[in-house]
Amino acid sequence: MVVKAVRGRRRYIVFVVPEDEGRSGVLETLSVLEPEMPDLRVITSFGGKAIIRCSPAETDRVTERMLERYPGSQSLIASGTLRKIREIYPELKVPQKKKRRD
Repeated sequence: MVVKAVRGRRRYIVFVVPEDEGRSGVLETLSVLEPEMPDLRVITSFGGKAIIRCSPAETDRVTERMLERYPGSQSLIASGTLRKIREIYPELKVPQKKKRRD
């Protein structure tokens, strides 16, 4: 069975945010939408960019909320995979944790 059939599709959107805005600040911004959007997550936020995950039907509302909170912010790209986003914006890659060997 395909995973998408069980959990549904997802969209990852990259937004421009203030340089000093961390993940917790973006989470606080989107907290008003969380009760209605169970898939809403902030993946990362650093270096003036934030990656937000939501369902495809919720992208417009997430974009509206981000523009309300951060005037001048814009959506740079939306994709169904983090891999594609990190290929286009390699600065958003997070170092892999090393596996512990026993």
